[in-house]
Amino acid sequence: MGLEKIVSIIRPGNQAMEKYAMQMCLRNKTIHQFCKYGLVGGIGALIDFGLYTILVIHTSLYYILANAISFSTGTLVVYYLQKVWTFQYQSDKDAYLFTKFASVVMVTYLLNNVILIICIEFLLINPILSKIIQIIISFGWGYTMNKILYLKRFVFE
Repeated sequence: MGLEKIVSIIRPGNQAMEKYAMQMCLRNKTIHQFCKYGLVGGIGALIDFGLYTILVIHTSLYYILANAISFSTGTLVVYYLQKVWTFQYQSDKDAYLFTKFASVVMVTYLLNNVILIICIEFLLINPILSKIIQIIISFGWGYTMNKILYLKRFVFE
C-alpha cells in the first residue's frame, strides 16, 4: 500500500496518524531496499571473491594487489546496479554522486585491506577465508554508507 493510499484513508489533519503512516511506508521501503542492496551486494561480492580467488590461486598475485583489482571490478558493477536498481537514483549530477560514492569506496577499500592484513599476517588465516571474513564485515558498513549517500532522495521526495 502506497503512502498516498494510507494518507487518504486516515482523517486529514491527524498529524500523529500521518506521521505513523509515513514511518510505516519508509520502513517497508527500507526493508525492500535492504533486500535489493543485499542481492546487488551479493553479486558484487561474488565478482570480488571470484576474481580475487582466481588472481591469488591461479596467478599467485600478491593478495593486496589481487584485492585492489577484484574490489575495483566488483565496486563498478555494484555502483551501477545500486544507482539504477536499488536506490533508483537519476540525476544530472552523476559526477558529483560518483565522487561521493568513490570516497565511501576508498574508505571501504582501506578497511578491507586492514581486515585482510590482520587476518592473513597476524591471525595467520588462509587468504581465501580472510576474504570471506572481509566481505562479511564490509557488508554492513557499505549498506549504511550507501543509504546515507542516497538518503536525500527518499526523505525529500
